[in-house]
Amino acid sequence: AEKEPLNIQLTNNYAFRKLFKMNYIARGFLIALLGLDEEDVVKLEVIDPFEEGENEEEKEGILDIKIYLNDNKKINIEMQNRYQEDWTERSLFYNCRMFTEGLYHGQPYGDLEPCIHVGILDFDLMKTPGFHHHIKLLDIKTNEEYSSKLQFHVVQLKQVESATEEEKQTELYYWAKLLAAKDWKQVEETIRGNPYREAVKNEMYKMSQDEKERYLYLREEMAVSD
Repeated sequence: AEKEPLNIQLTNNYAFRKLFKMNYIARGFLIALLGLDEEDVVKLEVIDPFEEGENEEEKEGILDIKIYLNDNKKINIEMQNRYQEDWTERSLFYNCRMFTEGLYHGQPYGDLEPCIHVGILDFDLMKTPGFHHHIKLLDIKTNEEYSSKLQFHVVQLKQVESATEEEKQTELYYWAKLLAAKDWKQVEETIRGNPYREAVKNEMYKMSQDEKERYLYLREEMAVSD
């Protein structure tokens, strides 16, 4: 039964949103993605911009998950399971919009909070190898950082299988494998004693057994097929 194919995959937008909106799971993923220690996460608040039951038109332009980290970092996480040629522009648009929102007239620009856009993509975007790309604003001659307030992370699930030995030493590698998993055996292999990924597995199992959840999951699958 271990090899049993998943009837809930995390590349499905509904399933992804449902799980990664959970504070505990979002925390574990961000610790791995941003290379944080447990104590670095003082406060994490998941703000939900999406309401269940919204139709496609209403949903357009609404990000998957928005998080405040330690009150001074804004993070967007998006799952995209089909190729989008304007993904780069889209990520720029959302990160810049998030960067400027909430700045009122006369407020110093220094008050603008750092913003991180995270794209988990089930297609290849970057031409250079690697499943994880971290993008910042740098001087192209000297590599001096211009600003760390706008950053992008791209996690490419199609590149996980060709990960280097060095990449395989990271927690993020196992998160990416979990996100890309196609059967329960693959899910099991990614846990490796990590309580956060264990929580994902448990939630996936609960979801797979729940009739209403299955309906909402399949509705999302049908929308993608259409």
